[in-house]
Amino acid sequence: MGKNQSNLVRAAVHRAVTEPASIETIKIASPGPEEVRVEVSACAICHSDLMYIDGGWSTTFPLVLGHEVSGRVIEIGENVSNVSVGSPVVVSLIRSCGKCRFCSKGQDVACQETVALDERSPLTDKDGETIFQGLNTGGFAEQVLVHCSQIVEIPEEMPLSAAALLGCGVLTGIGATRNTAEVSEGDVVVVIGCGGVGIGTVQGARLANAEVILAVDPESQKHEAVLSMGATHAANPKIDDVAQVLREATGGRLADYVFIATSSISALSGAINLLSPMGSLVLVGMPGDGATFTIDPGLLAANNQRILGSKMGTARLSVDIPALIEDYLSENLFLDSMISNTHPLDKINEALEEVRVGKVLRNVIVFNDI
Repeated sequence: MGKNQSNLVRAAVHRAVTEPASIETIKIASPGPEEVRVEVSACAICHSDLMYIDGGWSTTFPLVLGHEVSGRVIEIGENVSNVSVGSPVVVSLIRSCGKCRFCSKGQDVACQETVALDERSPLTDKDGETIFQGLNTGGFAEQVLVHCSQIVEIPEEMPLSAAALLGCGVLTGIGATRNTAEVSEGDVVVVIGCGGVGIGTVQGARLANAEVILAVDPESQKHEAVLSMGATHAANPKIDDVAQVLREATGGRLADYVFIATSSISALSGAINLLSPMGSLVLVGMPGDGATFTIDPGLLAANNQRILGSKMGTARLSVDIPALIEDYLSENLFLDSMISNTHPLDKINEALEEVRVGKVLRNVIVFNDI
């Protein structure tokens, strides 16, 4: 059972774009059918949270952000069979009906059906006004209320701080290599952007036995970390000729896959020139609203190259999260070393700023039980 089964919880509430969060006591609803209430143990900070806070993506305020959550189930609604009260779980933003044409093919991220939580937020402030649930989750709070499809039970031996990273960043990065691109042994891979998603992508390429994995990031202090987690080479695009570094690493060969694991639209500049014939440019990071880039379609067709979108790593939560936990428990997936800092909820603004300036891999907001 959870320590706090009250419907009053502390949460980091953002009330306007670019404004810092305020720690407020808010009310969270009890679960309806197919809904689960979770006491949050940890919530990792994703760059997507900053895209809303800083105005890169439009949203409705006030809201509680945070969507990489681990914790324990404290209450379940009717028709919930995948978890029980007391279960340790990972929570993700992916909601799916399990029955539509996309879900029936394992393409849960493309589900277009709606659930009750899509129609009303479970959060209200002290005056009874609605607080919106950022990215279907609202994890910068002591509790979350989510649809049962967003939850996967995890083993007791899985550390909850590390498990939080599986809710989005690592799931997205490794899923991009496994599910979207299907990287295989001997491939040459370039990963542009070495935050949490990028390092997840690097690890996915390593787990697929890619021959060369070139990690590209303008923050050189990240290179040591990414090399320790699977990259064979690293380059700083501000000072290195990335194409030359790639050719030197491969003996002249270009990349089978180039993954864009950053929201920076400038990362796409020249990325297609790193691709070999038959290669794929995989768009993992999501730029701000309205961002565009230019490409020569004739060259793309002539070289039999592809551009692939990869939302949340084309993940299937019930399949991919258990597989990632197995990788972690067998010491093949590095999660603990991805956590740069942990902060209590009261330090949410400082934690967000550390992510904003790009000096950390993953920051995690931790709560009392870990």
